Amino acid sequence: MAKVRKDKRGRNLHKGEYQRSDGRYAYAYRYNGKRVFIYDTDLASLRKKEQQIQADLIDGIRTYESSRLTLNDLFQVYMETKTNLKESTESNYRYLWEHYIQHEPIAEKALSKIHKSDVKLLYAKLLQEGFASNSLESINNLIHPVLELAVDDDLIRKNPSNGVYREMKTNAPAQRIALTSEQAKHFLQYIESSPQYCSWLPLFVTLLGAGMRASECTGLVWDDIDFENNCIHVDHALIYRSIHGNEKWYISTLKTRNSVRTIPMISPVAQQLTLLYEKHIGKHAKPGPTLDGYHDFVFLNRFGQLINAHGIDRAIERIRTSYNDVESTRAKECNRKPELLPHFTAHCLRHTFCTRLCECEKDLAVIQHLMGHSDIETTLTVYDHVSPNRLRKAMNSLDQAYVFGLL
Repeated sequence: MAKVRKDKRGRNLHKGEYQRSDGRYAYAYRYNGKRVFIYDTDLASLRKKEQQIQADLIDGIRTYESSRLTLNDLFQVYMETKTNLKESTESNYRYLWEHYIQHEPIAEKALSKIHKSDVKLLYAKLLQEGFASNSLESINNLIHPVLELAVDDDLIRKNPSNGVYREMKTNAPAQRIALTSEQAKHFLQYIESSPQYCSWLPLFVTLLGAGMRASECTGLVWDDIDFENNCIHVDHALIYRSIHGNEKWYISTLKTRNSVRTIPMISPVAQQLTLLYEKHIGKHAKPGPTLDGYHDFVFLNRFGQLINAHGIDRAIERIRTSYNDVESTRAKECNRKPELLPHFTAHCLRHTFCTRLCECEKDLAVIQHLMGHSDIETTLTVYDHVSPNRLRKAMNSLDQAYVFGLL
């Protein structure tokens, strides 16, 4: 009869169990003909692991392999399965992974060790760093299918990212800054009067007056501008990505079908684009860049090169700083409080457009179409900023209606 192994405390050990000289417990089992070991400092904890391993072996879960594959490893496998991706889409996936996931603790964890709390911690960190909920969705749209591939391949039992994005989105609605009407007016008037910055006026008038995403606006070509029908056709975007040190421009399709839209031009936008077009076809005009079959881009920088959102943000900050310096000096001379511009980005101009639109337009379908949103909830919970002026107008209307029968 085989001798029963005991630990240092005299407890009987099960088949495959033994205690090492350093006090740790070990369990040995066979997987695909190989002898595999697991360890723990506590016998009870070790036996819980044994039970899980036996259940996994019965159900065909490849626990041993999942303990040696990380999330980064499986992402590479996942990308190899996406054979029909456009170059710009693949580039965007790799850019997001490299910049926001690859170096996080969860990415280096073994698949079998990833828990829902790990996914929550990553998403919470991104939100704290200023990620918008729709940007976080892009991250979730990578992590979730990668882990789903692990489930499909029997590497893990269930997807630990299930429901996490929905929960984080519900708990952390993001509302963005919108410029007041006066702030937007000061911003544009300063650009128009500045010899240094006046060349930016058509772009900023278009961003404020049409509500496009920065990438949609910078991707416009003159064929997208319909002067005869006074509208702008939006069906693509211009993106810039740096992956593994390789920098490249791409023409990308839009996020959703609703993003493809036609935007009527208000008079300031039509006026600025008309003036810009006259320069474009003038005798001193120079041929611009061509990208993926697109040419005659509407907005270029002073060197005739393509522009991205980051470049626009840098320009905004230079203009804002210059304006605030001038305004501070003037206010001091006039002994008044300066009307300074807050820090904002190109995307804030889109929020500003939507806020003004919601103040003037009550038809939600119209607002949704012009913004290119897939659902109206995005408009109402994220973009529609309730300004003090809007609240005041609502109360004035209530006051004039005498709805309470008060004197």
